[in-house]
Amino acid sequence: MANDLARLAARIADLERRFAQQTRTSQLAYSSIENGALDVYDENGSLRAVIGQQPDGTTAVNIVNAPPPPTPSQPTVTSVLGGVSAAWEGVFSDAAAPPLDFARIEVHAATLDNFIPTPATLRGTFESPLGSTLTIPTDQPLYVRLLARNTSGTASAPSAQSGPVGPAPVVAREILDGIVDETALADSAVSQAKLRIGAVGHNQLAIGTGNLMPDPSFEGAFTEQLVAASSEWRLTEGNGSPRGLRVDGTSSEPTSRSLLITELAVSPGDRFFLAFDYRTSADWAGDSLRLYLRWQDKAGTVLDYGMAIATPTPGADWATVSQQVQAPAGTVAATVWLQNFQATVGTADFDNAQIRTVIGAGMVLAESIGALELAAESVTGEKIVANTITAREVMALSLTGDEIATNTLTARHIAAGSLTASRLAIGTNGNLVADPSYESGIIAAAIEGKPEYAVEEGGNNSAKCLRITPGPNTYRWLQHATSPVLPGERYWLAADYKTSADFAGAKVMLYAGFYDEAGTRVSSDGIALSTPVTDGSWQRISKIVTVPPNITKVNVRVGIDANGSETTTGIAYFDNLECRAVLSTPGGGARAELSPQGLRLYDEAGDEAVSLTTGTPNYLTLTNNGTAVATIDQDGNTGVGDLSVAGRLTIAGDPIETYLSGFARGLVAIDYQVTSVTAGTTDYGFVELSLDADTSRMYRVVLDCYADPSASGGELVLALKDGGANTPSISSPQIQSAIYPMPTAGYRRIHLETIRSGAAFGAGLRRLLVTFRCQNGPSGQTVRLFGGTSYPGLMYIEDLGPHIPETGQYNTGGGTTTPPKKTYAKTYAASWSGSYANRGSYNSYYGSKCLQGYYSSTNGMQASLIGFPSALATDLSGATIQKAEVYLYFDHWYYNSGGKAIIKAHKHTSRPSTFSSDSEAKTISWGKNVGKWVDITSVFDSTSWRGIALDPNNSDRTYYGRAQGVEQTYPPKLRVTYTK
Repeated sequence: MANDLARLAARIADLERRFAQQTRTSQLAYSSIENGALDVYDENGSLRAVIGQQPDGTTAVNIVNAPPPPTPSQPTVTSVLGGVSAAWEGVFSDAAAPPLDFARIEVHAATLDNFIPTPATLRGTFESPLGSTLTIPTDQPLYVRLLARNTSGTASAPSAQSGPVGPAPVVAREILDGIVDETALADSAVSQAKLRIGAVGHNQLAIGTGNLMPDPSFEGAFTEQLVAASSEWRLTEGNGSPRGLRVDGTSSEPTSRSLLITELAVSPGDRFFLAFDYRTSADWAGDSLRLYLRWQDKAGTVLDYGMAIATPTPGADWATVSQQVQAPAGTVAATVWLQNFQATVGTADFDNAQIRTVIGAGMVLAESIGALELAAESVTGEKIVANTITAREVMALSLTGDEIATNTLTARHIAAGSLTASRLAIGTNGNLVADPSYESGIIAAAIEGKPEYAVEEGGNNSAKCLRITPGPNTYRWLQHATSPVLPGERYWLAADYKTSADFAGAKVMLYAGFYDEAGTRVSSDGIALSTPVTDGSWQRISKIVTVPPNITKVNVRVGIDANGSETTTGIAYFDNLECRAVLSTPGGGARAELSPQGLRLYDEAGDEAVSLTTGTPNYLTLTNNGTAVATIDQDGNTGVGDLSVAGRLTIAGDPIETYLSGFARGLVAIDYQVTSVTAGTTDYGFVELSLDADTSRMYRVVLDCYADPSASGGELVLALKDGGANTPSISSPQIQSAIYPMPTAGYRRIHLETIRSGAAFGAGLRRLLVTFRCQNGPSGQTVRLFGGTSYPGLMYIEDLGPHIPETGQYNTGGGTTTPPKKTYAKTYAASWSGSYANRGSYNSYYGSKCLQGYYSSTNGMQASLIGFPSALATDLSGATIQKAEVYLYFDHWYYNSGGKAIIKAHKHTSRPSTFSSDSEAKTISWGKNVGKWVDITSVFDSTSWRGIALDPNNSDRTYYGRAQGVEQTYPPKLRVTYTK
């Protein structure tokens, strides 16, 4: 027995040893990938890498779909001879270290403030995450930003912008870079006496050495660790960034929920700039939101606090607060906190936090006084000695098209075979027009010395535009760069134009010129506006053109054609030119076409089946085996087979139930009597019937049966009693009666009837009882009410239709001159409409369109007025309004799900120059592209009102929308039901 136990123990020990070896062995130790690849997915199921054979037949490790890398810190830009130097310290603004899939840092530069990095602005790259410096040749000040890219090509958010910084000036006696350095200056050689008073101010100082806030947009692992350790804090969507930070403030009593971010080393007197973005939920209640530094001495004792405090408006959009703070005496460290201060309910969001060092006077950083102190264009070609800038002074890839004058590079300057496909930037943004907004200087240089042309300030949503002045019998045009094309290709041409109010005698032209291989202009196609808009507003013109046979090149020109006109006046402007390829499947049958105008799909016969485009009608046709089965045309008219509507069906703005409610609903209750009930001279119950009364309806109650008195003489008295919601009795209130003489004994048909409104009955359950008795007959007389099996008695309640107000009157003499009142329901089409910018002056830009709410500072808080013809005032004079309804068609809301219309009333008989309306308002939820009638009786409750206003006076984007006005497809209408 002992030996068996020993063998069993040894066996178990051996199995445990083998199991341990198996668990320590790699799962792929004896595996391979045969003619395939291994896909790597993250926890959300997104493909992150492909290891092995790639789709193109190569074998590699291909990283894909990586998250964006952290944002590089703001570059340092300084002036150098013939350009500017951009330096990066190898620091990221929202991460402590570079990502493991780091690929490169891109250096972007442009002359436009707050530019967006594109392939056209790329000037070079840093391949090391440790930082580097790049010299950018330029003859004008530049703004510089950085982008980080990872190995999968994903770009980070652009860094903070530096600039504008221009090239360093060259003085009469050139000083080589580095000859005069800090050691060559005597101590105190640069003193206060050497600086002109006021030459160095706060805007000449390099303020802000970087953001000290780790992970300021809360998108990295740092914040994830903070949130994981707190139950009240979590991640949410950010303000212009993927993520932000949210705290739940719900508490039974005011509570301050704080989150410790980090600790900073600080010296007494250090000053810091604090800022953060914030918003709160609509139900938030609390004191404030805070980003603060808690100053501590070397013993850890709290000395004071430096705070940026926001007092939010619950439910408002994102806002920003900032504050400068200074460390008190004795400070050696500061802890950084976010706080939802003294809140009881709701949530608060934080994003884009900043803690930046503020450099005070006497602490100017090296090189912080530079290009900003140089006069514009102080370094010109005259200041540079011939041949001093050669190839060795120009960094590789630092010269781009922006630095090369038009037509200065020709074939003789390019070595054979030196240009390959990898060197050509073909259609990097799809626009074949170079300098489309006239801001790079290319066109400005080409028209220099030609006074009839000029590049001027004030483009259409851009800094500059092109001005052309017409001349009698002259076609003045400006041609842009030529691009290669192929016959049969289609291109979309577009441009913005505007003219002065006195523009006359010339056409506005936008054309594409077609050239053959020899450079001969063969033909052209485009737009010639003989009657351009001359109200001073920007207009957009566009056309799709097709490249003819034997054409190899195309160029785009804009111009003013005054040929045949002896007199011309005014000027014209152009901006935002585009020439973009229309993407299309070849052939004339089934195909798709995509252009900036929109999408067109063609069926097998070459006919348009779907057209979703701007500037032309939109329509949709659905087919089955080549047969059209449903169509939506350009006016929105729809033809389909069977139609099933799960939600509300609306016809001409009225829900279908509105139409149905205009008809009688018929019987709502009925009872048949086939037996008899006998009564004497005391009221006795016969039949009870009930209904649920609707105050907006009219009802008819009828009793029709047989009566049989026991003896001749006397009268039959019928009564209808209303018991309300309770059991009726013979003592319940009487609402109708009928008396029938009974001169003889025997059967006779009797009838009792009343018509009452639901309001007269009272809303809800009404239990009605018919009682009867006999009177004034012989002693002992009785009467019975009955019906037979084949001739039953009836009691029924009938819905007659909508409530009708009483309009009759007494006419006792037959000679009254005042006719009885009548109820009218009239519909009035709007006679005028318009929008008002900033709730003030009429905005002619929108014509009769009706805008409400806030979109941008351009028009501010917008409101609209809609008026109706004078017949409305005539009809309502002396009338009593029963109901008022308005029809509006909203074709746009800021949110795709729709918005809210705020409707008020006004008394304007014609369109005023400034906005005003009544203050009483009604709020109606509305969908996009929805027209409907809505009841506005509560605000249109006076016969003195003449129209309606749309006026939310609220910057929440839920209220930003546009309703169609007079002379549009679905104009406003007013429907008034009144008695007069």
